[in-house]
Amino acid sequence: MRWTVVGTLLLMGGAGACATSRADLDIRVREDPNGPVRYEGPLAGPYDDVDELSEAGCERMLKHAASSRSTGALGYCAVFFSAPDDEGRDRWFIGHVADLTGDRRGGERACAIPIDLVEPNGVEVLSLQGRMEGAPGRASWRPTRFLNQRTGATWERDVLVFSLEGSGKCTVHGFVGFSRVVTVSQGDGFRPVGTVYDERGAVQVLAGSEWLP
Repeated sequence: MRWTVVGTLLLMGGAGACATSRADLDIRVREDPNGPVRYEGPLAGPYDDVDELSEAGCERMLKHAASSRSTGALGYCAVFFSAPDDEGRDRWFIGHVADLTGDRRGGERACAIPIDLVEPNGVEVLSLQGRMEGAPGRASWRPTRFLNQRTGATWERDVLVFSLEGSGKCTVHGFVGFSRVVTVSQGDGFRPVGTVYDERGAVQVLAGSEWLP
């Protein structure tokens, strides 16, 4: 896909605002015939690492959810990737942010993500079956499946799933398509907690992780 061809990426204003609009979460993709693809928007990046990326995402997404007149967002999915800067150092970027929809009590949740970020004419639906864990009032959601509904096979693209809890908490689940490893961060760095073990995206909990089997 052409979204992996990255050149100049812009970090635009708005980071200091007290409230955010949905446009603050959107990434605009521009294909320059005389240069590389550009990803523009307050969340586009670049970031020094995935921890910084997820922290910035959580902060802006929580502000947007708090200022929304709706019942509150479940969260968002973000397509993310790395590319070298002018000095050859890997920097991290967000290529697209999609709404997380589905069952607030757990169960099925999903995100619709463009197949081609440059020409978003079609979408793939990331199906995230899940479950609630923890004591009542402090329970948090975790995904139990990363499935591509269009193909019926395991999801293949790298993605971060930002789950927004009612208490104002943001939990980020990461999935790397190549390794099929699932990680989680609650603001203190990513830790591996599971891996997809079949061709239908089912997550197997790693021994010794904080997740319940």
